[in-house]
Amino acid sequence: MEPLLDLELLRTFAAVVKAGELKKAAGTLFRSQAAVSMQLKRLEEQLGVRLLERNNQGIRLTRDGETLLGYTEQLLRLNNATLAALSQRQLAGKIRFGISTDYAQDFLMHFMPILLRELPHLEAHITCERSRSLRKLVARGELDVAIVAGEPGGEDEELLWSERLIWSAPATIRLEEQETLPVALYEDDCTVRDLCLADLKRAGIAYRRVFASPVMENIAAAVQAGMAVSLLPESLLKPGLTRPLPRQLLSSDAILRMNLIRSPLIATAILDKLAGCLREAGARLNGLA
Repeated sequence: MEPLLDLELLRTFAAVVKAGELKKAAGTLFRSQAAVSMQLKRLEEQLGVRLLERNNQGIRLTRDGETLLGYTEQLLRLNNATLAALSQRQLAGKIRFGISTDYAQDFLMHFMPILLRELPHLEAHITCERSRSLRKLVARGELDVAIVAGEPGGEDEELLWSERLIWSAPATIRLEEQETLPVALYEDDCTVRDLCLADLKRAGIAYRRVFASPVMENIAAAVQAGMAVSLLPESLLKPGLTRPLPRQLLSSDAILRMNLIRSPLIATAILDKLAGCLREAGARLNGLA
């Protein structure tokens, strides 16, 4: 009879890979570093292969370790799904959730009542950050799920909602007639900033930065106040305060897509229920429900 893999050893292996070193993994597992090291040794002995190379910089997966990691994530997800199918206990506990700063305030007003209604025993720990920072936190296992702006290569991510990005100007001030165009720019590393700079470069327009902020609503306020033009989500254009710039001067065909990303180890039952809550909140945010 073939030996059975110990899920507890696999969980330890996955935790060490995520942490990048034994000491950090031991803290997340609430075990001593020696106990974690012993579990890894037992797993390697059972499989008859070396899974990790260790040095002063941390740990590195061997080829066999990379193969095992893929199967480990599948086995742990299946384990969680099995428990969830037989018991509601998996729908309780803590969920570490991330939301892009630009949508946090309005989205949470819709999301939290839905979450409390659908998952009353789930305790949400919420982080508001730029989308690219949230992606790193999910990749490191520090967040379970996050809503982030779509990036090239993210076609497999679940789309929650989308809206057009429009070059916008104050409603009553013709800033585009100035010799150099006054522009409000996002100052953090973000998708919209990249699109903004790319459009300006492609159009070959002389411009000067007159306002900078990491907060999208502040950028919109600068446009409404007559200070600058900027690339804004369509939902932030206010009749009587802002207008689209003439397309022959500066235009964008970009769509801002807000996607759901997740840790591969989150329980399927929780993810499915949570994704439903997120979709409902996104629909309400955009007036679709």
